[in-house]
Amino acid sequence: MGRHLRASSLVEVLCCFAWLACQTGGAGGQHPGAPTDIPAPTLADLSDLLQQLDRNPIGPDEDLRITRLIEDQESSALLVQVRTTVPPHLHRHTREILYLLQGEGIFRLGSERIAVHTGSVVRVRPGQVHAFTPLGRTTAVFFVVTVPRWDEADRIAADDQNNAR
Repeated sequence: MGRHLRASSLVEVLCCFAWLACQTGGAGGQHPGAPTDIPAPTLADLSDLLQQLDRNPIGPDEDLRITRLIEDQESSALLVQVRTTVPPHLHRHTREILYLLQGEGIFRLGSERIAVHTGSVVRVRPGQVHAFTPLGRTTAVFFVVTVPRWDEADRIAADDQNNAR
């Protein structure tokens, strides 16, 4: 029971913060147009991340698995499991906030390479080239919130010089 409450609470908190960050441009403090009260999510808006991970494990022949958890026209909440390097790419329209639930690796954000580990949070803006290389033997697992809704067609390959291909 405790594990379920913690995971559900984490989803609720991350979704609210991610939505606020995307609506306000991501900086802290008050911004014009930022909502002053956020309605509490309903049970239909929550998903237990650990249960979803148990139900949707990455297959033995898969390098990447994306599980859609919660979705509407404005946003998506995804569980992303990564076994091997995710090559450089960008999204022309999509903002992403990634929370590393499990594992460690090197996250490339533009020309920077950032060591990340369980508990790390990364924000990716539209047009920003990014990639990820897991380290160690553990599959990396991210909880990802996107605005707008996840669309694979908005994922564009990039080269090592941060140019779309």
